[in-house]
Amino acid sequence: MQFFLTRLRERLEPAEEIFFKWLTRVFIAGILVGSAGIDDAPPLEIAALILLLYVFFRVAMECVNLYSVAPFRGKLPNALFAIVAFLILVFSLLTVVTFVDRISNFVVD
Repeated sequence: MQFFLTRLRERLEPAEEIFFKWLTRVFIAGILVGSAGIDDAPPLEIAALILLLYVFFRVAMECVNLYSVAPFRGKLPNALFAIVAFLILVFSLLTVVTFVDRISNFVVD
């Protein structure tokens, strides 16, 4: 049992590195995009949208790397692992954007 857990941790290490690297980037992008509503300048909102799209597509591209380093043997579990990681990152981004946007609207109003 100990051998299995050690081996699983070793196989999860590259996926964790990719996931948590992008999780911090998603949080930072979410803070920037969510705080764009403080100033009602349209160029700032356009820049926030561009940043949001950039992070979304970069995270989608990283799913290929997550698929390749997934700790499972079959294709279906690897694909599910990459899809779940992608969804967690996307929902994290949307949560942070919504939270920061509501805080900024509360402060401004």
